[in-house]
Amino acid sequence: MTEERVKYALKRLASLQEERKPWEPYWDKAAELCSVNSKIYIKDNRGRIVQKVFDTTARSDLTRFAAALKSILIPSNQRYHRLKPTEPGLEENDAVRRFLEYVNNLIFKFRYAANSSFSSEADILLTQLGIYGQAPWLVEDNVGRGISYRALQMAEVYCDVNRAGRIDTVYRLYEISLRQAMKEFGPRATEKMKERFEKQPDCKIRLLHVVEPRADRKPGKMDQKGMPFVSYHINLDDGGGELIYESGYRTQPYMVPHYLGIAGSAYGDSPAMQAFYDILTINEMQKTILRTGQLQGNPPILALDNLADAQRAGLAGALIRGGIDAQGRPMVAPMQYGNNLSITLELANQVRDAIHNAFLQPLFLNMTQQKDMTAEEVRIREAEKAMLLAPMGERINSEWMVGNVEREIDIIREYGLLDEVPDELMADGSLQIEFESPMVHMQQAGEIKGLLETLESAMSLSQVDPTVLDRINMGEALNVIADYKGVPSRVLRTPEEIEALGEQRAQAAQAEQLLQAAPVLTQSMKNLKDAGA
Repeated sequence: MTEERVKYALKRLASLQEERKPWEPYWDKAAELCSVNSKIYIKDNRGRIVQKVFDTTARSDLTRFAAALKSILIPSNQRYHRLKPTEPGLEENDAVRRFLEYVNNLIFKFRYAANSSFSSEADILLTQLGIYGQAPWLVEDNVGRGISYRALQMAEVYCDVNRAGRIDTVYRLYEISLRQAMKEFGPRATEKMKERFEKQPDCKIRLLHVVEPRADRKPGKMDQKGMPFVSYHINLDDGGGELIYESGYRTQPYMVPHYLGIAGSAYGDSPAMQAFYDILTINEMQKTILRTGQLQGNPPILALDNLADAQRAGLAGALIRGGIDAQGRPMVAPMQYGNNLSITLELANQVRDAIHNAFLQPLFLNMTQQKDMTAEEVRIREAEKAMLLAPMGERINSEWMVGNVEREIDIIREYGLLDEVPDELMADGSLQIEFESPMVHMQQAGEIKGLLETLESAMSLSQVDPTVLDRINMGEALNVIADYKGVPSRVLRTPEEIEALGEQRAQAAQAEQLLQAAPVLTQSMKNLKDAGA
């Protein structure tokens, strides 16, 4: 069984490598021109360093692209998602709401803990999205330290999709030292690995980690056989492939979000790929501009063959014997070029604009460049921005953050922190994730603005006809606004508390009426007494 598992994995890996191969030349070139991690300088056959990158437009745009996406999808200064029950009737249940807020707060506490590295790794993921169009992400239980997050190199990961077009299979081919491998696997390391470690602890070893849906799953089993995903590590350097150990996952630990999907493919489109040929063009144009500027600033010198000091013609302050003839005419002259540098610069700027558009720079910079816009103009621009960002943002959230939250909840549950689940939630439904990022708020801004304007108009009309306010459920309107603002449920009173408060007010009003009626009753009783006397 072990040998069959290894043979199957190696055969599947070869198939996935073949499927990914057409993309790799484009990714390598895009990374070379956009990323600092690429081989910007290479050596020629004579050992001289050759510069290959002459323009940094794409690299600068990529940095701003990643920062802008982070600010509108996962800003560190706010909660950008919350948990809600899938059963609509449970949304008003106070116990359920408070429990889900507790879980959501716990998720963010683990996510932004000091040892999690979520924020810094997210920067790498968003940068890879800009280059390759997809970026692998791994969420692991760092035993004793919480949850750890890692943005993996695209070169390590091979993916496959299910019938719904969602990535469910990840083959990660990576290389680490034997010292690191022994620390990771401990007693589960194979005998061959242990033997090599005794002799060469720092030598590199190639490993394959496979996570895919378990074909032979037994749902009733409580061990790894009952888990939806099978996981196994294979040592590729000993005997052509050796299974280290097999385990399983209840939730997929790998997420591979896409910037834009491509039908029928596990891989996607990216800003760098959309502007691929423009990036190549501007690099060549910048090389030409540099050469032209150098020739115009320091052109070759034309001189006679017999001019003694001709080699000194390019030196500042040099004395050139025979540099002029008897009539005072110069015997040396710079070579004149007919290159029109201004036209070349204009064409280069047009190409740069195309690159800026691919990386959404006009969209991200639009709000900062125009300072004198009215509130209505700001709202319209925000709506336009949300409309243009929606396809990318919704896909990234769906393929990254949904799986990320599911994995976090699974790990936190293993810690025993989610044991006190309300009975209603256990019986009537599961959970769903509702995003509250700035991008989502852009999309909802029109609805909230309409509500606030309606309330304002109703208050004005109530000066003429007070019954106008009867058309509006003020409590529900406040709930909509509080929901949009992300106000914690503990700030708002529950329906039971509101009912109790109403009863207290009714009792207080009744007591006030009795107090006001007491003098009248006393006088009436006195009058009756006097009349009887």
